Amino acid sequence: EGLNADGAYTPVTKAQGLFDNLNDGDTSNDPAVISVRSAEHYALGHVPGAINIPWKTVADDASLALLGEPNSGKLFVDYCYTGHTGGIAAGVLNLLGYPTANMKYGFASWTTDETARAGAVEPVLTGDFPIETTINTPTATFDAPWMEYDVDTAWEATQAAAQAYLANADMKPTINAQEVFDNLNDGDTSNDPFIISVRAPADYAFGHIPGAVNMPYKEIAKAENLALIPTDRDLVIYCYTGHTGAVATAVLGTLGYHRVKNMKFGFAAYTQDATARAQSVFDPATDAHDFPFVTGTEPGTMP
Repeated sequence: EGLNADGAYTPVTKAQGLFDNLNDGDTSNDPAVISVRSAEHYALGHVPGAINIPWKTVADDASLALLGEPNSGKLFVDYCYTGHTGGIAAGVLNLLGYPTANMKYGFASWTTDETARAGAVEPVLTGDFPIETTINTPTATFDAPWMEYDVDTAWEATQAAAQAYLANADMKPTINAQEVFDNLNDGDTSNDPFIISVRAPADYAFGHIPGAVNMPYKEIAKAENLALIPTDRDLVIYCYTGHTGAVATAVLGTLGYHRVKNMKFGFAAYTQDATARAQSVFDPATDAHDFPFVTGTEPGTMP
């Protein structure tokens, strides 16, 4: 439902936009800010006022209690290291009724302080792999994953499904472009992933990973699309820069597709073709900032 919300929810926000919002002199419009980095890295530096909920725990009862009641009208911004696990956390929270925008490029966009970044680096977008413009239309259909939980409400079922996805020990949230290319070109088609471009149809037509099908991220959970997604293969999702792809990954993961990965930094990491990329890519001049941050473990206060 949240993926189709109009006006109140956007999947991505920029560090500059968050900084401006928090410093506009009007606290009434401040979002609640969540660092989904580890507790150790939260202590090294975080956005002023942010609380810490590591991304794999965002669906836990104790975490949600910090955020208040769902569907309350409160807006949230979360961030991770480079924008990817933050996108997964945002996707899960949105499904649970907490409208959450993920900060683009994560804490690597908020500060250039290497200690506070805790290993997060700016994207290096050097991939220049072959792409295609052929429209791929899948025809095989599949049953959706079967999930059953002993709960009373749809919300509780969603929470249980999200917890099962995030707690999966084998879950790897991301895959890089080189790994995708190597997999597709290892001479063994039996291990090829099912690849979904969640970009807009017009941008998919400009170019996409060979074999990829197109399901825009806001439509990924429609029954007609889910029927085309296999449950016996690895899934690779990609968008423009890795952020809406992370949201789509979270939605599929919560729906029981636990073999899903988001391609890190999206199509911008796969090709140098500016037309096929269809969106601007990370620019240190505009996307890397030196905004103030706070250290220590003292949590912020939810607005």
